[in-house]
Amino acid sequence: MPRHLFLGALLAGSTCLTTLTLAGPTWAQDAAPQTFVLDQLVLRAGKPKVASEVPQSVSVVDGQQLDDIEATHIGEVLSTVPGVAGVGSGSFFGQGFNIRGFGSSSAAASEAGIVQLIDGEKKYYESYRQGALFVEPDFLRQVEVLRGPGSSTLYGSGALGGVIAMETIEASDLIAPGKSFGGKAKLGYASNPDTVLGSVALGWRPAEDFEALAAFAWRKLGDTEAADGNTTVRANSKTPNLLLKAKKTFGDQYVAFSYQHLEAKGDDQDFNQLEGAQAGLFPGFPGWGVGDITTRDQTARLIWGWNPQDNRYVDLTATLSYTNTLKDVRQDNDPDEPIMDSLLGARDYRLWKFKLRNVADLSGAGYDHHLTTGAEVLKQDRSSSVPSSSHPEAYTRSWGAYALSELTWGNLTVNSGLRYEKQRTEPKSSVTVTDDAYSSESIEPQVAAIYRLNDSLSVFGSVAFVNRMPTVDELYDSFMGGAPSGDLKDEKGKNIELGLSYRGSGLLAADDEAVLKLTLFRNHIDDMIMRTNAPAPTPAYVNIDRAYLRGGEIAASYSIAAWELGAAVSVVNGEDQDGADLDTLPNNRLTLSAIWQASDAWRIGLRSTLAAGRDKPEGDRRAGYGVHDIFATWKAQGGQFEGVEVHVGVDNVTDRDYTPATWLTGPAPGRNLKLSLSRSF
Repeated sequence: MPRHLFLGALLAGSTCLTTLTLAGPTWAQDAAPQTFVLDQLVLRAGKPKVASEVPQSVSVVDGQQLDDIEATHIGEVLSTVPGVAGVGSGSFFGQGFNIRGFGSSSAAASEAGIVQLIDGEKKYYESYRQGALFVEPDFLRQVEVLRGPGSSTLYGSGALGGVIAMETIEASDLIAPGKSFGGKAKLGYASNPDTVLGSVALGWRPAEDFEALAAFAWRKLGDTEAADGNTTVRANSKTPNLLLKAKKTFGDQYVAFSYQHLEAKGDDQDFNQLEGAQAGLFPGFPGWGVGDITTRDQTARLIWGWNPQDNRYVDLTATLSYTNTLKDVRQDNDPDEPIMDSLLGARDYRLWKFKLRNVADLSGAGYDHHLTTGAEVLKQDRSSSVPSSSHPEAYTRSWGAYALSELTWGNLTVNSGLRYEKQRTEPKSSVTVTDDAYSSESIEPQVAAIYRLNDSLSVFGSVAFVNRMPTVDELYDSFMGGAPSGDLKDEKGKNIELGLSYRGSGLLAADDEAVLKLTLFRNHIDDMIMRTNAPAPTPAYVNIDRAYLRGGEIAASYSIAAWELGAAVSVVNGEDQDGADLDTLPNNRLTLSAIWQASDAWRIGLRSTLAAGRDKPEGDRRAGYGVHDIFATWKAQGGQFEGVEVHVGVDNVTDRDYTPATWLTGPAPGRNLKLSLSRSF
């Protein structure tokens, strides 16, 4: 019997037997558990629970932190999260990500090892010299990063790096207690990238069984500049965004609908949103050109839920969703900066998905047990209006089923999961190098445990086996003359994590509080898929025998009186079977923060990122850097200005010139002044 199948059967059996074998006495304390403000709620790691009780490395960027950051794009939200690095540029349209060394190292974003979710729906886009994720940050209420493959069971096979889960605002975020209507209007400005924002969000709850939300944001995007004042990337776009939500409850059932739409119209926009024009990159090269470029991103969901109060075994949801991300590139009128004909046209990803999920409460005397089971089926259509060897067209069809058991018996919590997924990818007729389809299946077992040593301290660990199936690009890309890669094997990863979690109070003063989480990890990847950049007959992508990534994260927060202090360290190193460093490694980083709630009205903060240098495999070195951000927020405390909030911030205060190790080139943006004025009503 194959090893993965044996382990999967073992874990599936343990999931089914836990209710029969574990009925011992409870060790829980009789007193009500203490609430820790710094111990944030995690929504996407199974049943909602605070971060200290999750047996994996997690970070949460909540609503207050989002307000402190006042992001102009999603990369600014994630820039201080340990283990996460940007892959792209400072442009709104150049955002891609790397978690623990898994992510893109080439001239386009990559699906390799990361799952990106908006309200639970997978988002992904890949196209040459473009970003991977287009999100209006003003619509976000929380962002979670689940590092490592611990959430692969729930959200899709192959998530070696982890999951980025973004949640959008709800009507309840806008409506004050006792009210049926509420909203927020906002004006904002940022200098780098040059940005103007106007937004309004409205929430309506006429009855307890119905609520709705409508939000609109208009964002004007301009140039991104380096510390020396030179323009690096031109966005030149007017970007309206729409978010609609509604939910109606019928007793134990409900129906919900949501729709998001981003429509960016670029005029004289750089085609290359990762590196800019790059004129003169080599002799005679006029640059990548500028054009009239439309970026469209849509996400629609229809959800039915049933949670009968008299049946704890049923908490069922059915979701039908459609997502589409499109780039339509058209030639501009500037004869000095043309875009190559092969890069023109529309390229999009359309994804239809249906999924069922049920959470059963199997708890008994002395233990708490929840079993999440689900199944999903999807079809992805990757298309291009202009045949392109760098953007092969194909259909991908997949179905999967999974089970996740979360069992707490006294001080011990054990999570065991199993996911099975089967996938078939078929090239369209525009792919001329081959017409071979590719079929594969993935079996992913995992087990994680956390043990509470006392009221403050816990230890945790996990083992996960992950199977990543090749993407369309990896199978059929023949750019620069490479041959198709139909003989690729699936990447197979084995991940081990060990960690320590602490939360306590009264350390230095009666009213202080501290939260700390330490995680160490080791990934062993067999048959890792790498690009060759070699001409035919060498395939464009090949498997290397094995690779290793190892490292760790520490995230700590401490509050005392009016102060909140934070520190985070992320370290990752990796090499292939020959001992050569992997090209996807980020900078090792230390992030520090200090926030002073000077009064009920004033909140003042400082963030610093200190990064170590990184040697690149081709012999270059990306130097280390230190970047510092400051902000201040004033919130009116009643009177005629009640609900008014003013925010001012400066990112990269010292105008530091630097380039992160995961970027293709650079430099990163220079100093950025941010201003916003909002009013809640």
